[in-house]
Amino acid sequence: MASFTLSRSSRVRVSARAPLIVLALVSALSLGARAYRLGAPCASRCTTANAHALIWDEPFYVDAARVIADIRPPRSLPAGEFPYYRHAPAGTDPNAEHPQGAKLVIAAALELFGDGPFAWRIGSLIFGSLAILGMYALVRAAGGGPWSAVGAATLMAADNLMIVPGRLALLDIYSLAPMVWGVALYLRGRVVAAAVLLAIADCMKEVAVYALLVLGLLEVSRVLLRVREAGGDHRLPSAWAWRPALVRLAVAAIGSSALFIMGLWAMGLIAPLSADGLRRVITGGPFAHLSYIITMAKTDTSRGLSLDASYPWQWLFDLKPITYLHVVPSAQRCGAVCLPSALPAYGPDSVHPASTFRAMTSPPIIALAIPALVVCAVRALRWRVAGRSSADLGMALLAVAWFLGTWIPFELQSAIDSRVSYLYYMIIVMPGIYLALTYLAALLWRRRRTWLRGLVGVWALTVLAAAVVMFPFIAIV
Repeated sequence: MASFTLSRSSRVRVSARAPLIVLALVSALSLGARAYRLGAPCASRCTTANAHALIWDEPFYVDAARVIADIRPPRSLPAGEFPYYRHAPAGTDPNAEHPQGAKLVIAAALELFGDGPFAWRIGSLIFGSLAILGMYALVRAAGGGPWSAVGAATLMAADNLMIVPGRLALLDIYSLAPMVWGVALYLRGRVVAAAVLLAIADCMKEVAVYALLVLGLLEVSRVLLRVREAGGDHRLPSAWAWRPALVRLAVAAIGSSALFIMGLWAMGLIAPLSADGLRRVITGGPFAHLSYIITMAKTDTSRGLSLDASYPWQWLFDLKPITYLHVVPSAQRCGAVCLPSALPAYGPDSVHPASTFRAMTSPPIIALAIPALVVCAVRALRWRVAGRSSADLGMALLAVAWFLGTWIPFELQSAIDSRVSYLYYMIIVMPGIYLALTYLAALLWRRRRTWLRGLVGVWALTVLAAAVVMFPFIAIV
């Protein structure tokens, strides 16, 4: 009898650890895939930093980090196309339209590892892995089970929109990781820690402030549901009442905003701003920097300047994906940003290996995004009627709140101010979709019907297949 009890206890421990083991495996595979050929593509005789292609917006951020680290950028881009950072004052940040945070991380890597692709992109690898782990923490904090949390983390790891930015020196991945962790800590009741992380996210890229809209929508929806349920048995947590909700939200909003301003001030001391790479330093402190960021955003309104620009509603259908880079050496062709301007010392025909970097959401993921969000919204509205647990409700509410809180601001800016937007802006919206898809998959799985579980399994396989087919060094069409 004792041996039976011991064996059963051992099985329980193994079962409890299984999701964490799978999460560790997913994280390791994701890191390995994103680190694979980290310096590619490259020109023949790939012996210098300048022989490696900077992809899409990487020239902005890598060259800005070089200037901060007092390294003169080796590339001069065509007049009128991008700012000339080569002549910016040493030690300044010439990319003043965004906070300095991510560029300071890249600059620190340049100091540690020297000028090259590893230093440019190691930060993205780390923050990408942190975002995947944060997705697990977010689902658990929202009330989801460990296997649901693993599923959401796997969706993020397998999404092409995560794989590509998660290996390039772009800002979005730097803001996504602390944003996800900040909301997860907020749901755990650790509001001060959440405010700190949300401020860090803002210091990486200003759009992370939309996390406060997510929290606001979540708190309002929870309060309204509790008010609606006031005549019943109060099965919803007391923390969902309006007073504690208001206190939490105020601490998070005021705290993160104040810390963001302090962060801008501190970063301004480390790397003062220079306007558009010119020999002019922007003074006036953090508020002047914020004013400059807002002004630059308002002037970026001519969609005709870029064939890659899109409306936010188009992101929901994977319309107008962006080919960051397309190289087919055997055909002697090179497209997108892989041009002589990116590799001035080499002809484009010498670039290798064959590769395609594309800003595009995984088709199986985006195909079910809207249905999954609708299911979450309906299930939340019918929660009292169905008599489900508050944990089930919390997951559905967070999915809808995250999507609306991060996507609607982009749509409003596009509709009201004709703000230029691109599909890769969707990266901070995607956690809401991962949550909704995980919720829908778990809902179908719990039905215990073989054919429904079969559909979930087939769909999961298509997600993994899309990750392989769209991998930058496989997808060459």
